[in-house]
Amino acid sequence: SNTEISQEAVVSTQSTYLNTHCDRNFLDSVFDYLEEMNEAIALIYDPLKTKLGNLCIRAFKLSLAAFELYKEDKDFTALMLRDKSLTYENLFKEIPVVVKNSTLTNVLMCELDKVQDNTSFFTLPTSSYLEKSMQLLLGGLDEINQDLQKLNMHQRAVYKQQTQIMKHVQERKDENAAREKNGLKALPEEDFSKMFKPPPPVGRLESLLSANRIASHCEMIEEHVKSGIGKLYLADSFMS
Repeated sequence: SNTEISQEAVVSTQSTYLNTHCDRNFLDSVFDYLEEMNEAIALIYDPLKTKLGNLCIRAFKLSLAAFELYKEDKDFTALMLRDKSLTYENLFKEIPVVVKNSTLTNVLMCELDKVQDNTSFFTLPTSSYLEKSMQLLLGGLDEINQDLQKLNMHQRAVYKQQTQIMKHVQERKDENAAREKNGLKALPEEDFSKMFKPPPPVGRLESLLSANRIASHCEMIEEHVKSGIGKLYLADSFMS
């Protein structure tokens, strides 16, 4: 379905490359505008991809589920993500962008098309674009690995605390059994929530943003390679 957006709804424009805009600062900016307005759209211009010959302008808005969670807690626990069914795929909603030219511009484009170098079809894909994409992809995987290490440390802390609680419960049972044997009144049960504070949950927002960037890098790499794989095979047949 076609979506028409008024100029007032576009609250942010950024020039960045390869989806590196998807971070906490970007999320904060869109969230703040969305709290004040019913619509808050961010336009992202990618100069690196545009340099390859294709104008790259994308529009994003924060999903309703992400907005409600971010308003409640800006770190996103695993339980919150599960309850809202929020993943890296529906963190942001991409809105299609349609660029329309005036009649005179269309005439100019037709004239330029006549003098265009038709051999540009045989231009092989540039390695710098793929190299930068792979660097960002590996960086995102490192971030995910660091988040997994934090999650493992949290699970070990929870397990250690549960072990301490079970040990304390068993000691109290043994003590009460000894007191009853000696004709004494058993000690009351204690409130373990006051004695043992649970470890704070690990925030999942950073890993969610990293996963979003990784998925975008993979899509861009696939798109770029797919468009150039035929040219590579064609060039190889000429060279052999």
